[in-house]
Amino acid sequence: MNIEINILGLKNAEKFSDICQNYPTTLYLRSGQFCVDPKSMLGVLAIFYSASDPVFVDTNDMDDETLQKFTKDIDRYIKK
Repeated sequence: MNIEINILGLKNAEKFSDICQNYPTTLYLRSGQFCVDPKSMLGVLAIFYSASDPVFVDTNDMDDETLQKFTKDIDRYIKK
């Protein structure tokens, strides 16, 4: 599942990355041709400061229960 997100600033990038680190599944942060590991704060910052396309977190093969918890945890970063 792809979830569009928006993160502004160093503190938010750090918090988002910390949340992602709590999940053992493989996650990807994608924007256009760019793809980074959201568990890396540097990767999160790099994609948000260099990408001109919308940014999506790809939850890959996360099960439904974990996906619900993850979306609740990142709710403040989900673009609405």
